[in-house]
Amino acid sequence: MRCLAAGGRLVTCGATTGSSAAIDLRFLFSRQLSVLGSYMGTKGELLAATRFFVAGSLKPVVDTTVPLAQAAEAHRRLEEGRQFGKIVLEC
Repeated sequence: MRCLAAGGRLVTCGATTGSSAAIDLRFLFSRQLSVLGSYMGTKGELLAATRFFVAGSLKPVVDTTVPLAQAAEAHRRLEEGRQFGKIVLEC
């Protein structure tokens, strides 16, 4: 929540760390944040999406690929909003 810009939205589609969470509502209100829970969809929708993935039709947008040793610079790029797409760290 602290990483969201004013007026930002957090979309969560899983509860891998458990089913309970705590939010300081004052922070939520003062920054005008939104929290949205999203469900995966139906099994049929998952299978339809899987066909696109297996066929290679889904291509992630990659901004840049950098060595793991440059992870700090990659984080700065993200924090400054200079990227368009994903930043991939290579081992």
